[in-house]
Parts: sequence; structure tokens; C-alpha cells
Amino acid sequence: MTLILGVMGPAPAHPGHDDDSTAVATALPRAETHSDLFEIVSVLQPGGVLTIYADRWSDNAPVDGSVTLTIDGQEVAAERQGIGLFVVRSPLLARPGPRDVVFTVSAGEEMDLLTARLDVPELATTQGAAASALALLRGTATQLALGALLLVVGVLLGRSSVRRPLPAMVEEDETTPAPVPTKPVSVEAPARHVAALGLGLALLAAPAWADPGHGSAPGSTSTFEAPRRLEDGAIFMPKGSQRLLTIRTQVTASGDASASIRMVGTLVPDPNASGRVQSSQPGRLEPTERGFPILGQRVERGDVLAFVLPTYSAAERGGLVQNAAELDAQITILDARVRRLVALRGSVSEREISEAQAELAGARQRRLAIQPALSGREPLVAPVSGVVSVVRGAVGQLVDSQVSVFDIVDPSRLWVEALAFERQGLDRVAGATATLADGRTVELTFMGRGLTVRQQAVPVNFRVESPPADSPIGSSVMVTLRTARQVQGIVLPADAVVRSAEGPPVVFEHATAERFVPRQVRVQPLDGTRVVVTAGLEAGRRVVVQGAGLIAQVR
Repeated sequence: MTLILGVMGPAPAHPGHDDDSTAVATALPRAETHSDLFEIVSVLQPGGVLTIYADRWSDNAPVDGSVTLTIDGQEVAAERQGIGLFVVRSPLLARPGPRDVVFTVSAGEEMDLLTARLDVPELATTQGAAASALALLRGTATQLALGALLLVVGVLLGRSSVRRPLPAMVEEDETTPAPVPTKPVSVEAPARHVAALGLGLALLAAPAWADPGHGSAPGSTSTFEAPRRLEDGAIFMPKGSQRLLTIRTQVTASGDASASIRMVGTLVPDPNASGRVQSSQPGRLEPTERGFPILGQRVERGDVLAFVLPTYSAAERGGLVQNAAELDAQITILDARVRRLVALRGSVSEREISEAQAELAGARQRRLAIQPALSGREPLVAPVSGVVSVVRGAVGQLVDSQVSVFDIVDPSRLWVEALAFERQGLDRVAGATATLADGRTVELTFMGRGLTVRQQAVPVNFRVESPPADSPIGSSVMVTLRTARQVQGIVLPADAVVRSAEGPPVVFEHATAERFVPRQVRVQPLDGTRVVVTAGLEAGRRVVVQGAGLIAQVR
């Protein structure tokens, strides 16, 4: 069977849109055309079936509308197969020769006429006939008939191979001893073997006709309509593959953008809305009636999270008991003195009574201060309201004043600490964004910078505006600081720029409907989601902004 290769010639474009694209060798005959609104790609399938892809020219999104055709002056109905996908069947497409096609595309209040020229090659008709014959062979009735025919042929061949006895060449002598009878030879065996052979051929041939993957017509979409890299470095991406990969484009425009500085930062809690729970003295941890708080638990300011039972040596405890006894005796003496002076009020001065009362109150306060050290427990209280982010305690664990038992964080108030190696841009900050590890972007507010150099860089603090609830505290983020300095270039999404195999960054220009050309560019970061192309790309070009990484993987 002959292999068919169609060539896509330059389709006549809409007035005012001349393309200088080179021809791309493809598997099937095709034609393309576009206007300011729409882009049409028509692919001629075997058997005179025309598949039409209708997209918007600016962003390559499928057109949710209708398409009507006029082929050589005859109007042909287009069957809608999906959004922006249509199929046309006409005898005009099965006859070889050039065809003038007029597409009428309607989408809401928008409508446009596009013209194209489709060349139907001579081989396409032969391929269509071959495809029809193959489809007939794949029919169930045809397969059963061929199988039965092969079975009958096998049986007849087996019957024709039976041995027949030959006439005697000499007369038998009566004195000649009778031949010894031998085991008769079976004459049915060859017939059975040939019949089985015919049946096996029938069973083996039927799946080959039935399976579309075996003996498929050359030039089918699944075989030859695959994306591939051309000799000039461009990428051929059929419209069907573009739909599967959701390729989207954007028309470039030149303008001014703010110069940016990128730095690595760390997500930290707001120092005014976070706190650490520590013990003021060495001791042993004891839980509350509800137990220790767990990670992620919400606590309020003043809540008791745990207790610390002081631990002392025998000498320390003896000293505390002695001080307590002395204070108790002193309180008893001072109390009796105050009562005696109060009873003698009038004969003693008020000053002497006030001094005695003050001395008694001081002794009682000293006794109350050492009471928790003797038999009480120190409660560990939450200093702020928030969520418990760190738990370092266990029942019976010994802690001291240098160990933080619990860390409490308010997830709605977070900061970013970063190190800036470029100090000249910190004087005129226009804005900042942070890109999290999972790709999400949050806005930042510049709070200030430090004067002490750390790792040959200046520490900078930012406040996170509306942080996500699941922000991972302590993780690294990429901070993009926008300065007041303006640069001239083309603003694109960051996903539009990919790394080439050679290393430099590239963007893919949508040169024609199914042809993408890599362009090496020089870029600067604008924020967490956008970049500024300063060289290598002209305004007014269509650039891939979604799916560029998938196109770069085509080999």
C-alpha cells in the first residue's frame, strides 16, 4: 500500500495579515487561514472527511460557535463534534485537485469570513478507496465468510491428498507365500492436518482484519499527526495536540515596568503576635486536667498550658523551710505588736502604728512569695492568642528557664525575613511579593531593613498581607522586590519562559497555526508571577503563555 504525505502550502490569509512562514511537511493535506478574530485549520482525512479546528487568533482558545463552509461555490454543512471542532463530509473532497474554501465563523455577536485553498492530492483518492476496502474487510460478516471459505479449502485439500491403491503389476503365484499383514496406514491424518491448518489461518487472519491497529491505513492521524521538532528548530504541534495540552497564547505589547530584585527569604511569625512559653525555674513538667496542648490547637491568652513542679536539693529545701519558719515567727510578733499599738491609739503616734502595719504586710508578702517554692506549682500561661506550633514537653520531663516548652503563633500575622545583596534598590521600594514553595504568591509590605550586615547582605523584613491558613512557617520563599526604577520591555507570565537545552531562557512564538518557533530572550523578574522581556522579542507577536514547558519537551 502506498504511503501518503500531504504538504501544507501557504494558505491565503485575511487581508492585512500576510505570513512568511515556511511550509511544514505533515502527514495529511491541510490548509490554514486566520483573521484578527479567528484562526482555522482544516485537515483532510482519508475518505474525503475534512476536520476543522476553529480557535481565537489572539489566545488560541477554541471558539464556542458555529462554522459553515462553501467549497467551490457549493455550501456544505459542518457537523459539530465539540467546542471549536467540526467535521465535513463531501464528494468534492474526495476528488483530486485544488478547492477554494470559504469559512463563515460565528461566535455570539462576532462573525468573520475566512478563505483558504485546499489541495486534494491524487493519492488521497487511492488512499480513500484503500481505507474503504479495509473497512469492508473488518466487517464481522466478511470475516466469518472468509473464515468459512478457508476452512472449506482446507478440508478439500485434505481430501485430495488421500492415497489410492495402485493396480497389481505382476500375477501372483500360488506358491508364493501370502504377505504378512501390516498395520493399515491412516489416510485421514493428512486431511485432518490440512483442515486444522486452514482453520488456524482463518482464526489468525480474522483478528488482523478486526484490530484497527493492524493494517491501519497509512497516513492516519494516530501514526503521522504527532508533535515533532523540525530541522530548523521549530516545533510542529497539530491542533489536536494543542487542544489536549491546553496551549494558550498572548499577543505581546511593549511598555514600562518596575525593575525588581530577587532574594531568598524565610517565613517567620510576627514578633508582636507570637510567643514562647518557658519556665522561670528548673522543675518537672506536669499536665493540666485536659493534658498538654497538641499541635494546631487554638489557645487564648491567659490559658494554663502546663505546670512546673520545682525540684530542689535537700540543702536548698532545708533553707527554704528555715526561711519560712523565720517569716512565720516574725509575722506572729509583728501582728501582736500591731494589735497592741492599735489598742493604745491616742497615747501612741499614728506614725508608729503605720510603720508597724507596713512591716507586717511586707513579712506576709515574703512568706507568700516562697510558698510556691515549697509546695506549689508554677503554671505555664499562654502569653498571646494563637495556634500551638511547637510542643517540646512530656509528662515528667525536667525543664529549665532556657528551654521553650510551647511556641504559639497567630497564622493570620506572618512576616518574611530576607537577605538583600543589592542594597541600592532598598531606598525606593515600590512593592514586594513572595512565592511559596507550592507556587502560590502573596503580597508583602516592606517594614524595614537592618544596619548590621549578615552574611555580607542586609537583613530586610516584610509583613505578609492575607497569608494562607496553611502557610508553612520556617520554609524558604522567593521574594521579588519592586523598585521605583523603570525598565522598557514586554511583560509576560513567568510560565511563558522556559530553559532551553542549551541553557538560555526561551519563549515560543506561535508563528503559524501549528508551528511554534523558540526565541532566545533576556528577562528580568517583575513579581512572583510575571517577568519583563528586555531583549529578543518584538511587540505584536503571539507568545505561548500556558503549556510552554510541554512544547519544550517535544523532540
